[in-house]
Amino acid sequence: VHREATEKGLYVKAHDGADFDGFCWPGQSSYVDFTSPEAREWWSGLFSLDRYEGSTLDLFTWNDMNEPSVFNGPEVSMRKDCKSVSGVEHRYWHNVYGLYQQMATAEGLTR
Repeated sequence: VHREATEKGLYVKAHDGADFDGFCWPGQSSYVDFTSPEAREWWSGLFSLDRYEGSTLDLFTWNDMNEPSVFNGPEVSMRKDCKSVSGVEHRYWHNVYGLYQQMATAEGLTR
């Protein structure tokens, strides 16, 4: 999943244009840019039975830490100067990031 998201350029970018790298529960983490319709479409597709190993029709999913949580970031979140794929700073989309992740997940689970 990480390799595919990297190849497709679907991660939030740091102020220098590189994929943003933060620290969360699993350790060093990259963050899918859920403000991007292309990224949301890609994420939704990950829930199809042929892509999600071990999945069933009765799958329950918990999206966690989608504030986005970044333990080594200011205010335990992503730096405000990080940018979406379209170049908009995090400070402008912080409050919709989790909503967009939930929307993409729900779309994938109901297809």
